[in-house]
Amino acid sequence: MDQQVNLSRRNLLRGQPVSMERPLRPPGAIAEALFTSQCTACGECVTACPQGIIFRGSGAYPEVNLRKAECTFCAACIDSCPEEVLQIAVQPPWRLRLQLEDRCLARRQVVCQTCGDACDADAIRFRPLLRSVARPQIDPDACTGCGACVAACPENALTVIAHG
Repeated sequence: MDQQVNLSRRNLLRGQPVSMERPLRPPGAIAEALFTSQCTACGECVTACPQGIIFRGSGAYPEVNLRKAECTFCAACIDSCPEEVLQIAVQPPWRLRLQLEDRCLARRQVVCQTCGDACDADAIRFRPLLRSVARPQIDPDACTGCGACVAACPENALTVIAHG
């Protein structure tokens, strides 16, 4: 956590936004403190990602943007990493928590099941409600963290939060 606070202070001094949320690293990333001390920010994983979801984030370290597309877990980023800060052995490849925002159409009584339709893992289900639009329910145990639901949502109502 101290390293995250130091990074946030450096960003503040550079006039960059400060966030206390841990950035979403590519799949297979080792523990954050080790990651930021061992990653050279070479950009090989950014170049290797066929989905184009990995970008240079704060400090030029790789981060993932699931709003662009889903992660297919192809391991191209892992295979390209010369510093081995991305590893197949890290299972699950990342720990994510999905958060459903109030701007969700179903929460606003508009029929929408786009996120559930995009979820191949069936981690998002819609339970019928009496006199109301069915709302999404996320099963964190079934979620693979691929982000297909995030990319598909027309209202950007799903937020991915890295933890663990």
